[in-house]
Amino acid sequence: MRIGFIGAGRVGYTLSKYLNDKYHNVVGIYSKDINDAIDCARFSISEYYKNLMLLVNDCDTLFLTVNDDAIEGVVDNLISLNVCDKTLIHTSGSITSDIFKKLKYQNRCVSLHPIYAFNDKYSAYKSFDSAYLTLEGDKLAYPSIKALFNDRVVEIDKDSKVKYHAGCVMVSNLMCALMKSAEDLFKSIGIDDIEIFKPLILNNINNILENGADKALTGPVKRNDYGTVKKHLESLSDDEKKIYIPLSLKLIEMCNEDNDYSNMKKLLEGDIKND
Repeated sequence: MRIGFIGAGRVGYTLSKYLNDKYHNVVGIYSKDINDAIDCARFSISEYYKNLMLLVNDCDTLFLTVNDDAIEGVVDNLISLNVCDKTLIHTSGSITSDIFKKLKYQNRCVSLHPIYAFNDKYSAYKSFDSAYLTLEGDKLAYPSIKALFNDRVVEIDKDSKVKYHAGCVMVSNLMCALMKSAEDLFKSIGIDDIEIFKPLILNNINNILENGADKALTGPVKRNDYGTVKKHLESLSDDEKKIYIPLSLKLIEMCNEDNDYSNMKKLLEGDIKND
């Protein structure tokens, strides 16, 4: 397998470095910004390409590691080059493999999405051995792709792709928003060091991963502690309630069989109606 990368962002840096360290099968990098291609090639110990056609000719497998809005343009460029008999892989979480349908000649086209946070382009590869990836598209390409990632690949249906990606956003990006909201609350009462909450955060996440969210649940909603939740609502701003209330209602759904939560639900829903 001779692999090329089109796009030199954080995903391109990480995957090219990871695969070349592991298999020495990355030929090179192409990017519209030649300086990005040069740096990514240096980092992954491969070659940089000024010409996309040369990279295409030198590779049998191409990763499209560009942002979602740029994928269609890259596909159009591949069409103009009459690309044939290649394995084409884009790494978007929300776009399906159907974006390759415009290609006129026979290729094996898939969408491969890493379930991973690429926080830093120079260090993200170090932990990538633990990452899983989701795959949909031409099944002829599946065996070789699964072999690259030690079978840490989960097949999904392309019709489920958007919902799948929304779920990924919830456990990653929206988690950051929730944590920032908590940080702001703490800072408003003079607690600036989020480090003191690290054991609470990590123990909770580990419990969720080990036992599932339903069994990991604790706290005032789970205990049906009406008075505590009422005090919370009274202390929060309108914007803070917009985060607290819908999530608390979801908690009621999770533990509805444990107690009669009708009054708790009325309290929360009443606050929504009065907002």
